[in-house]
Amino acid sequence: MANSVDVLFSGFPGKAEQTYLGWSTVALVHTDEGPLLVDTGGHGARPFLVRALAERGLRCEDIGHVFLTHLHFDHCANLSLFPKALFYLSRAEWEHAWTGEDPCTLEGVLPPLKGEYAKRLVETDGEEILPGLRAYLTPGHTPGCLSLVGREGRQRWAVCGDSVKNRIELIREEVAMTRSPEASAESIRKVKKMADRVLPGHDCWLRIEEGAIVPEGGNDIEITLPEGMSMGGRRIITLSLD
Repeated sequence: MANSVDVLFSGFPGKAEQTYLGWSTVALVHTDEGPLLVDTGGHGARPFLVRALAERGLRCEDIGHVFLTHLHFDHCANLSLFPKALFYLSRAEWEHAWTGEDPCTLEGVLPPLKGEYAKRLVETDGEEILPGLRAYLTPGHTPGCLSLVGREGRQRWAVCGDSVKNRIELIREEVAMTRSPEASAESIRKVKKMADRVLPGHDCWLRIEEGAIVPEGGNDIEITLPEGMSMGGRRIITLSLD
């Protein structure tokens, strides 16, 4: 079905003492113009991303469109897998990334995006990038965060990156790690008005039902320790969100 969303990885929230634990959502949108990837994940996702595409009968060179919600390290580290793609990002994000003010910006992706990779800078809120797919400016987490909004059947969906990182942010309209709490709150309210289903940057699908936020499916992650090691007697630990 045109403009249907296939979640390759559901993002996961959380951080540890010494590093961020959360990994980001990566989604594939099936369009009449070919497959469009939303974000490319962090470095650790690289082999799993290639495998997830292969399981769907796709090679990296088959991806003609990549939508970048923003340029943080956990969302755009695998751009080099898709040199034939057209990359979509906001002009505000592009300009912000070059300031050097944000330590989470993955600066290594800037030269290829400036040079050999094709890109389209979104400037207009609600700009249609492909038939039925619109890019909305949802700043806060970064000044140039974008959300992709489309429709599948009668349902409107939004893939939001870190404009909405998880279910708690969607419920409370309060955001951790934002350059502007006011802008983030306004962006979340905007997303709620546009969509029936929201795919955050670090959570599973969330359905909006009469003002309530309902997770669709589980978001369980298994962590496997090296052979001979255990935690509480277990080698495989499952992280589950309530």
